[in-house]
Amino acid sequence: MSLVLVDEEVRAVLGVGMDEVSVEQLYEPVASASIGIWRVRAGDGSAVLKLTAHSGAGHENWRSGEDPAHWYYWRREALAYESGLLGTLTGGLRAPHCNLVGARPDGSVALWLEDLSGVPGQQWPLARYEQAARHLGRTQGVYVTGHPLPDEPWLSRDWMRTYLRQRDGDFRLVGQSASWDHPLLAGDFAEPPIGRLHAMRADQSRLLDALDGLPRTLCHRDLHPANLFADGNSDDTTVAIDWSFVGIGALGEDAGNLVPDSVLDFHVDPGHIDELYELVARGYESGLRDSGWDGPHALVRLGMASTMAAKYAWIAPAILRAATENRQMLNRRPITEALCWWAPTVRFLLDRADEARELVGADALE
Repeated sequence: MSLVLVDEEVRAVLGVGMDEVSVEQLYEPVASASIGIWRVRAGDGSAVLKLTAHSGAGHENWRSGEDPAHWYYWRREALAYESGLLGTLTGGLRAPHCNLVGARPDGSVALWLEDLSGVPGQQWPLARYEQAARHLGRTQGVYVTGHPLPDEPWLSRDWMRTYLRQRDGDFRLVGQSASWDHPLLAGDFAEPPIGRLHAMRADQSRLLDALDGLPRTLCHRDLHPANLFADGNSDDTTVAIDWSFVGIGALGEDAGNLVPDSVLDFHVDPGHIDELYELVARGYESGLRDSGWDGPHALVRLGMASTMAAKYAWIAPAILRAATENRQMLNRRPITEALCWWAPTVRFLLDRADEARELVGADALE
C-alpha cells in the first residue's frame, strides 16, 4: 500500500483541498502495521500523516496482530489517541497532539498528528537524555504514587514475554564454537563470553518475574532516540512518538530500554554507554522523586538492569547469525561498522545482567 490522501481528512486538518498540499515522506517502514509516515504541508501549516493497517508482510520480527492482546496489535496506537489516553499524560513526557483519527473503507487508519518542531533525539547531547529521563520519571511517577492505571483491553500487558518469544531462535549459535570463528568476530570476541551469555539467558525468566514485582506504570515500550523530540514550545517537556506498544509495565522498563537502543541504533557512541546509563538512571529517579515516589533507589536500578538483560539477550545471537550467514548489513549498516557499536553493547549488557542478578539476590524488591 502507498500514500492515499483523502480530501475530507485534508480539509479537516489543514483547511484546504488535496490539490493545495505538498507531501514529503519521512520514514520508510519496517514494522508491518505501518504503511508509511509523511509530512503534509499547506502554506504555513503542516501535519504528519501516519497510515496504519494490519499486514502479515514485512520483517519477520515486526509483524502485527489482530488480537488486542498481541504484542503488536495493529490498532493500539490509534485507539490510544482516539480514547484520549495520550492526551492525559502529565509530568513532562507527552505524545504529539492528534488532529484526527480517520478510519478508511479499505480497513486502514489515518493518524493526523502534530508536526513536531523540536530537536530530534538523534541530535541530542548526552545531558538532554538525562532531562528526558526526568520527564519520563515524572510522568510514570504519577501512576506509581496513586493515580489509577488505565484498564482498556487493548493496552499491552506482559509485553516483553510475548515479544521475546520470537527472538529466541538464534540463541543455539552461542554454544557452537564455530559460530565464533568468523574473522569479523576475532577482534571483538577473541575470548567468546559463552558462559556469561548462557547465564544471562538462563536468568531471563527470573528477571521478568522481578519486573512483574515492581510498581506498575504506563509504559511506551519503544523509547529510543528516533522516537523522542525536544518540545519546540517548552524546555521542560519531551515528546515521544510511536505509541504502538503502549501498555502497563514496570517501573524502570522504559528507562532501561532507552540506554542500549541509543547505541544499538547508532545515536550514542558506545564509549559513552556507561555514562548514558548513569545519566538516564539519575534523571529517571529524580523525576520519580519529583512526583512524590519514595521507594528505594535499588528498585530503579533493578527495573532498568533487568529490562536490559532480559530484553536484549538476543543481541549477541543476532551478531553470530549475521556473521555466519556472511551478511553485509546489520541493522541497516555495513556489518563491520555496526559491530563497532554492537559488540561493546554486548559487554555492557552482560554487566547489566550481573547487576540485575545481584539486586534480585539481595532482595531489592523488599
